[in-house]
Amino acid sequence: MKLVHDGARNAELERRAQALVEAIRLHGLDHYVVTTTENIFYLTHATFEPLERPFFLIIGADGKREMVVPMLEINHLHKAYGVSESNIMAYREFPAPKGHGWREQLLDGYTLPGTFGFDPGTPWTIARHLIEEGGEPVDLLEDIRMVKSKWEVEQIERAARYADNAVHDILRRAWNGGTAAETFMTMQTVGRQIMREVRDWDPLSTKVLAAAWPAPLSAEPHSVPPLAMRLGRGPHVAMALTRVNGYAAESERTFFTTEPTAIEREKFDLMTASRQLAFSLLKPGAACAEIDAKVNHFLGVKGFPQFTARLHRCGHGFGLGNHEPPWIAEGSRHILQAGMVVSIEPGIYAHGKGGYRHSDTVLITPTGYRTLTTAPSDLQDLVLPSGTLRQKLASWYVSKSLRLPLAA
Repeated sequence: MKLVHDGARNAELERRAQALVEAIRLHGLDHYVVTTTENIFYLTHATFEPLERPFFLIIGADGKREMVVPMLEINHLHKAYGVSESNIMAYREFPAPKGHGWREQLLDGYTLPGTFGFDPGTPWTIARHLIEEGGEPVDLLEDIRMVKSKWEVEQIERAARYADNAVHDILRRAWNGGTAAETFMTMQTVGRQIMREVRDWDPLSTKVLAAAWPAPLSAEPHSVPPLAMRLGRGPHVAMALTRVNGYAAESERTFFTTEPTAIEREKFDLMTASRQLAFSLLKPGAACAEIDAKVNHFLGVKGFPQFTARLHRCGHGFGLGNHEPPWIAEGSRHILQAGMVVSIEPGIYAHGKGGYRHSDTVLITPTGYRTLTTAPSDLQDLVLPSGTLRQKLASWYVSKSLRLPLAA
């Protein structure tokens, strides 16, 4: 199988290859061994599911590329950009008999000459063999991946549009008394839309996670709401994380299905003010640690300290994953540069009552920033009307088909 790469994608992959070769040379290495699925995708646009069978991309300081892959995948990996068919070597099915596994093909058959480094994300079961052969775990791709090209920004911006679409769809489905299950249906709706609209749609590098986190579970952003959990009083959070043909974004909004109380309005406004503060600090040259520290101080003075009411950092980077450098956190070493893409999502959480968090996908520009997600953010747009007959009928159908308790 071969992929047809258009000119813009070819130029982008060549840019990445040249940047890595330069990093290999600057680090004084002869080769670099790439093992993680994201980094191999980043350099070749080849998708695969490794399971128990590891994949290896070997880049030389001279620019030469070779791969070691499972025999099962050898024809499939002909789609890898920049690797000729004659430079793809295979090993026998795992677990292979002695003398025929990946180790023999990579280290004995290939015999990495000179000095080499490898992905620090390599699993220890593999890394220990590379270290025994003199390999050095070193991350040569983090800095390259953090600053996006115009082509990469376009891919992330497409994922951001689908994330916004998902938020709109969640808000369309949500109503006072509705279930979380109804909002999980957004994943199917947006997933089908991506399949229809995206050329060369790839299921291995495309994912949609979208639903409403009802109060009070909205105070636990990494919990998963039970399907039967109902939307009632308090702050709910619509979460939409998308990855489209390898490129990720997110859009999240706090909303209400009943009229918010004065205290709820106050917390919503405080969350909004903390976002505005963070946005005001976004520009090339800004230290990510300082942005998070100023937001933490602002909310701490207002009575919402870290560890009890905050839970997480102000933001993180996007690219091939929904979470990657740069980290907008007090412990971060990163400095913002034009071309970086980050989230801005300071949150306030009250255990047993609910959470308040908007999240946007944001591009750092030469003069400041540009938001790539544009879902409604004002409170007046996020207090939903009473449930319609159509919503209630849809709720009954979803509950019936999933065998959930019907509303009283």
